[in-house]
Amino acid sequence: MDKKLSKQVDQLDAAIEQVERALGPILSQPLNEQLSKLSAIERCELEALIAYSIDTLFWIYLKVNGVPPKEHPVMAELQRVQRYIGKINKAKGINGEDGGGDRMKLDKQAADRFIRNAISSNK
Repeated sequence: MDKKLSKQVDQLDAAIEQVERALGPILSQPLNEQLSKLSAIERCELEALIAYSIDTLFWIYLKVNGVPPKEHPVMAELQRVQRYIGKINKAKGINGEDGGGDRMKLDKQAADRFIRNAISSNK
């Protein structure tokens, strides 16, 4: 093996070890246990991250094996997961570019009416 290829293999090996270290805490427990400790929005984020990661790894696999990934259904799946990530960010009040965003505003008068009606209907 020539020196250039050997260096690239060593870099790949180091990158894989880094990924394994980063994923260690996540992979050390069953997913159900981890999800049960998270809020609803955090669960959505983690599940979207997992889906996006798997799809991305498959995209890389296709690319490495000479299959054009842009023509493969994995692209549609990546785009679908990206839309979900956008919905999650919108729910969190994150507006993609500036980190701020539009949060839902509480209509206090409407909330008061709902509460009053719910209380009066229970009597």
